[in-house]
Amino acid sequence: MNSTLDIHSLNDNPSSHRIIIVGGGIVGAALAFHLSSTKEHHVVLVDRCLEKSLGSTGHAPGFVGQLNESSVLTKLAKDTVLEYLSIPGGFSRVGGLELSSTPSGVEALRRRRDMALAADLPAEIITPEAAAALAPDFIDPDSVKIGLHFPSDGTANAQKITSYYFDQARARGVDFLEATVTGFTTSRNDGKPTKMTAIQTAEGHINLEGSTVILATGIWTSSLTDPAHGAKAPITQLPIPIVPVAHPYTFTPSRPPRVGNAYPFVRWPDHHVYARDHGDRDGLGSYNHSPMQLNPIGTAIGTWPAEFDQVLSEATSHLKNGHDFHSRGCVDDSDPWLSKQPFNGIFSVTPDNLPLAGRVPDVANLWMCAAIWVTTAAGTAKLISREILRDIGSPSTPEDELLMNALSPARFQGIGTENLTLQALGKYNDIYNRKI
Repeated sequence: MNSTLDIHSLNDNPSSHRIIIVGGGIVGAALAFHLSSTKEHHVVLVDRCLEKSLGSTGHAPGFVGQLNESSVLTKLAKDTVLEYLSIPGGFSRVGGLELSSTPSGVEALRRRRDMALAADLPAEIITPEAAAALAPDFIDPDSVKIGLHFPSDGTANAQKITSYYFDQARARGVDFLEATVTGFTTSRNDGKPTKMTAIQTAEGHINLEGSTVILATGIWTSSLTDPAHGAKAPITQLPIPIVPVAHPYTFTPSRPPRVGNAYPFVRWPDHHVYARDHGDRDGLGSYNHSPMQLNPIGTAIGTWPAEFDQVLSEATSHLKNGHDFHSRGCVDDSDPWLSKQPFNGIFSVTPDNLPLAGRVPDVANLWMCAAIWVTTAAGTAKLISREILRDIGSPSTPEDELLMNALSPARFQGIGTENLTLQALGKYNDIYNRKI
């Protein structure tokens, strides 16, 4: 997709009803789509590359497991699945399967079954033999004690969803601007909140007179807002503890598509390992390593840490076809996602594993919608769009108010940055909500 306007024309035509979204991944695209449901605002999406996703969306494995220890994330995931199901080819309801081989893990899966049913999500404890029948190349029934099947879970095609939202938003009048954002200019008036006055880009400054800004900047949010992580100047006094981390993912060589029912995505919470059938090959990732904080540059694929070879070697041992997977990272300059080689996929963690989404209270015209996975992207974007478009003075629904309070970017106020970073890194190994 090409730009539909340039900075000069944007600055020459200021508007008091303009919303500028910074970030063109799946979250920014969903915001553009939902905010364009009304003609009252001129919506502009700014991203450094409109032709290819350079952020986490570009390499997301696409697992959508709706149940989470957090009821907020469960609600957002359920809403997200409803949105994805309306997009042609956007979501495959292949199901999700969790396995355990330890007594404590069995108890954890039984507890998760009960949580799922309480959240109105179908879930069933199944035998090792039944689990192996769902994904026979992945699972040796002798290696597990039970499985937990979630038939309404599935896999999302993040790039197809993003393209759909882009096309629909453009048809509704949303403008797209390709520019590399480098920072922001703010002004402070005595007794009033700071206000963003310009977006600094490599191509020139974007005047923000009358504009509302939404940061959907994913793994680059901290580097754009916090001088400690590379920002030119702080734009808010609030801590923004969005911490980019390294994560290994790998594939098998290409193979003919399997005959019969598609495999569910499979998780081994005891070992922090997960796998899926990509159609012409299988994919696998692992959280079973010490968290590594990164400073992403250029794309959301980082250099390959040598220790990830051992991480993948151990991870593949839990799959029946584990010997088929590549376990050594690329050493050349090729794109490992495109070449289907092991790669270091960077994503964000926060101190409570929840996104930062909502109004930034000390900056009058700034909202945030970041640290959001594909699992909750559409639901979170739709929630934030409702809040932005809601008539001034009209109350939120009680459910929306609860969600907004839980996601508020102000919730970490008063806590030191170093402590927040340590808390966020500590959540990396907690992705599966293991409490066993």
